Amino acid sequence: MTNIQNKIKNFLIENGAGQVGFCELGDDEFGKNEFGMTRAVSYTVPLSDAIVDGIKDAPTHTYFHHYRTVNALIDRNSLMVGFILRRAGYKYVPIPASQSVDGLRGAFSHKYAAVRSGLGYVGKSGLFISSENGPRIRLGTILTDCTEFEVNQRILECGCGECNLCMKACPAMAISGNLWKPGEPRENIVDALACSRHMKAAYQKIGRGAVCGICMRVCPRGKVEK
Repeated sequence: MTNIQNKIKNFLIENGAGQVGFCELGDDEFGKNEFGMTRAVSYTVPLSDAIVDGIKDAPTHTYFHHYRTVNALIDRNSLMVGFILRRAGYKYVPIPASQSVDGLRGAFSHKYAAVRSGLGYVGKSGLFISSENGPRIRLGTILTDCTEFEVNQRILECGCGECNLCMKACPAMAISGNLWKPGEPRENIVDALACSRHMKAAYQKIGRGAVCGICMRVCPRGKVEK
């Protein structure tokens, strides 16, 4: 790992990150971006297990506040990583932790960068399943033109197997139960519109229907052994 990578990783770990990875962006529809950046820093921030475990048949007010607080931390951390890159002479673009540009998609896929950085895979739920904390994380991404990175070369396959707990638990019936494969459209795995419509209809009193979390809570990959 190069000097600048160590600086970035150490900063992120000291400020709440769980996993940190680096990748080269592919020349595909997911990797191409309007900024012309060719590399990415991807990292996870673990969520509170106690708060996630409190989600039962609906999200809680505490989970919604935690979700927003962690997003704010990610936005700050990504900006600070950008400053490290800028001082080294590189350009940077911190991707917002939670922002929709067309209602259902962000400016750049956090999950794409996380997969290419070797931090985990996308599960049947459509959530990113990190190797350390399962789906109980939020993702941060910084795009850059930094050429000093030693990048990940291994793409992990979906490890959900025959498990369908998220599909059975989803109140919107938005999860198909299909295994994720790299480059596969999200629509083959989860109906994002059905998920969004259910949240807005059922959870208006909790963050105006912006969060749910049930599929995250039931996933065995994220559960902590007591």
